[in-house]
Amino acid sequence: MNRTHCLIAPLLAGVLAAAPALAQPDPFPATIGAPYTGRMTIQAFPVDGGKRLHRGRGDAELRFSAVDQDRILFSTKAALDDGGSLDLSVTLVPEREGVWRGLSDAGPTEVTAAGRVLSVTETDGFHMILTGRIGPEKGDLTLRRIPTEHAGSAPDAGMLTVFRFDVSLPAPGPSPHSQKDEKHEPASTPKGRGECERIEWRLVNRPVWGGGMSLSREPRCVPKRPTND
Repeated sequence: MNRTHCLIAPLLAGVLAAAPALAQPDPFPATIGAPYTGRMTIQAFPVDGGKRLHRGRGDAELRFSAVDQDRILFSTKAALDDGGSLDLSVTLVPEREGVWRGLSDAGPTEVTAAGRVLSVTETDGFHMILTGRIGPEKGDLTLRRIPTEHAGSAPDAGMLTVFRFDVSLPAPGPSPHSQKDEKHEPASTPKGRGECERIEWRLVNRPVWGGGMSLSREPRCVPKRPTND
């Protein structure tokens, strides 16, 4: 099993073999600066196979920050509900058309123009293999922590740990202009019960940020019927 682990990094490093760099790479596939936030699940299994040993959850954050014109810092953080934490980062540079490559000596990291993420590094006796996709609005990544023969007497030296990240950009709040308009001209909220015979709640389809529709309940004033004096 340990011999198999040792072969993972060289094999994938060959897959990520460098090609001649171009001066103008494609735009980076993820949003720069804003944090992708969401939840993370963690599962631990015996490295030689068997039933799950542990399952946990936590809050996750991915961020791509511009270091300068040609470098982007890719950071991954998580705070587990049971008190543990995770903090990884790598600096990316444009390598060739549509590809950004990591500068870490621990192993290759690659982000393509289509948002495919592949990273194979070794840290403290463990292979850290990150795969998945990242886009302008959301990301879905899986990190596998696999012990090598150098894991020694670490508490999890016999465990394969799998971290699953499901993150997205936060939905934008209402603009100041829309809030001002709502104060002066409320669209669906009645001005006062005295003007309504009753208030009905109706299901309405509304477009949501990022595409799609959302079904929500909204109040509607049924005006009082005129009376004949």
